[in-house]
Amino acid sequence: MFDTKLYENELATSWLGQNLCYVPELESTNTFAKKMSRAESLHGSLILADHQRKGRGQYERNWEAEPGKNLTFSLIFEPATSDRLTILTLACAFAISEVCEDLTQEIFQLKWPNDLLVKGKKIGGLLTEAIFNGSDLERVVIGIGLNVNQKLFSQDIEKEAISLAFIKNEYLCRETVLTRILTKIEYYYRLWDRYDIELLKSINKKMIGYGDWASLTVNGESKEGEFKFLGVNEKGCLVVLNKELEVNTFSYEQVRVHFDS
Repeated sequence: MFDTKLYENELATSWLGQNLCYVPELESTNTFAKKMSRAESLHGSLILADHQRKGRGQYERNWEAEPGKNLTFSLIFEPATSDRLTILTLACAFAISEVCEDLTQEIFQLKWPNDLLVKGKKIGGLLTEAIFNGSDLERVVIGIGLNVNQKLFSQDIEKEAISLAFIKNEYLCRETVLTRILTKIEYYYRLWDRYDIELLKSINKKMIGYGDWASLTVNGESKEGEFKFLGVNEKGCLVVLNKELEVNTFSYEQVRVHFDS
């Protein structure tokens, strides 16, 4: 089980993760976070589970995680507006990538829109959900799954999944990994809140296929031609350049990017 005392002793953030809600087993940390009352839902709250029975990824896919081996958690933020949430998601992924690189000395990359890859395999994923009260943003919940100590995966994903322990060939302390991740996310949240352009540049350079030509699927339909992938702009929209050197932008929900293998 997750050692909450060790976590509290090692946590060095100012606000992120200070309010910990640890539940050994539940359906989904995001679902739990979305149902919390306003009194419970404090900015920076962390909901953590050792086992998610119905962990979710993007497009309602299941997130596979062996109980007690990985990190499955959600963070609650209460930003002033719902603008640039795509960048916030990518900033969290970027923070995780830096911690993982420090731990493994390997190169980690971000895959549009919300996956974390190393050695061409998926090691983590994020799911962002916004909760509104009428037209007003109430909170943003970012669910995060990171493969830490799991070494065996189901046949469906064994060729596509990897973990930190698999890379290092040793057990990692989940409490230490998490506290280091929270420190990084808190730092990058501050930059995101300040509209820091250097953060955006760093994120884009970390994205798979940045500056490469790709094909696009928009609203489930293939778009004719090739497009140069330029990452995201200051509004959080995906940006591409077509063969006529025209810039096209797409929202988070609209587009998927495909690179030649």
